[in-house]
Amino acid sequence: MRVGLLKDIKPDERRVALLPRHVRVLKELGHAVFVERNAGSGSGFDDSAYERAGARVVEKADVLEESELLLKVKTPLPSEFADYKPFHVLFTYLHFDENISRQDIQALIERAFIGIAYEWVGEGGAYPLLEPMSRLTGYLFAQKAVELCAREKGIFCAANEPFLPGGRAVIVGSGNIGLSAVKYLSDLNLSLSVVHNAPLLTVEKRILQRFGKSASDMLAGRNVRFVQMNEEDPARTKGELAGLLGEADILINAAVRRASLPKTKLEYLVDREMVARMAPGSVVCDATACDKDMVETCVSSPSLHDTYREADVVHYNCDHIPALVARTASELLTESTFPYVVRLVEQGVFQAIQSNVALRNGVSCCEGWITHRLSAEKKDMPYRPIGDFLSVAGARGRAETSPGPVLRMESAR
Repeated sequence: MRVGLLKDIKPDERRVALLPRHVRVLKELGHAVFVERNAGSGSGFDDSAYERAGARVVEKADVLEESELLLKVKTPLPSEFADYKPFHVLFTYLHFDENISRQDIQALIERAFIGIAYEWVGEGGAYPLLEPMSRLTGYLFAQKAVELCAREKGIFCAANEPFLPGGRAVIVGSGNIGLSAVKYLSDLNLSLSVVHNAPLLTVEKRILQRFGKSASDMLAGRNVRFVQMNEEDPARTKGELAGLLGEADILINAAVRRASLPKTKLEYLVDREMVARMAPGSVVCDATACDKDMVETCVSSPSLHDTYREADVVHYNCDHIPALVARTASELLTESTFPYVVRLVEQGVFQAIQSNVALRNGVSCCEGWITHRLSAEKKDMPYRPIGDFLSVAGARGRAETSPGPVLRMESAR
């Protein structure tokens, strides 16, 4: 198969979707790799490294013309929509269920390519291509929040020694992002309040699985308070959270809205009035990149550095913060994505999607249709299951005819 590596052009995005060592593996397996010039430079991998590994470093137009499987990191921008053709398979983060507009999704999927979304590859509630970036995101938001609190509020949040008073933080969410933030801030001995939806025993199990320590061991001697989210009476939790925010230096939201908590039941977990309870210079971060979802005042930004103020409280909501440490992020991301790349090129796209449930779950668009049910429902767009296309492709294969431009058994070029 012919594989193409594209340079991401999203502002401040410096990650890369394939490393030189992966190019070497693909070449040894007999596949051709085309790399857009400077695709890896932001992560510290220059063109010569890719060339030494066996790739052809070419202009973007040549990558698009020569390649069937295209690799990048972030959702295409509108200026990139016209790049994709029906013979392309795009493997990247797509996030159709988040802030991208319905109109932009339609304009993109009309290009009729196959889109496999990193974030939905997985099964049984485990998403191995999302997890490493989520974990890193929690650490980076906690780090950034501490830095901003020092700069904007004049508070040294760490309590490394008894003479230091330290800071106070509230973390909403106990998934991968939330637990990373808990670990980072608890290691600095901040006073923490953690709002969690899962039962406390489940949270403690997650802590044990991730860090090899029980919650009591990891948080021993630290001022950590757990607050159970009450979905039956969310106003009660909201009131408790409002009280905590009055004394907090930092709020990090790491929770996304569940179907069981629609806007009609709770418009915001943290509204503008609650943010205004925080002292001037305090810091609010939404690590989920979901605009005005759980926190009324939070709107995501493509900038790694921009902040804004609401009610004199500093907001930082970068929607791709792992790019802040692009080399580390690229190493972690590609360690997870590359086995799926190998599966796609070795088995062929049709067979790989057919035979691997995790990969099949990631297929988000095909032949102009959204094939991921949740994304279609959230955007109120027509949906067709990927099985419809697999059945057609399989029938074509059984009839020993060309499988056409979609879900090809072999490379199209």
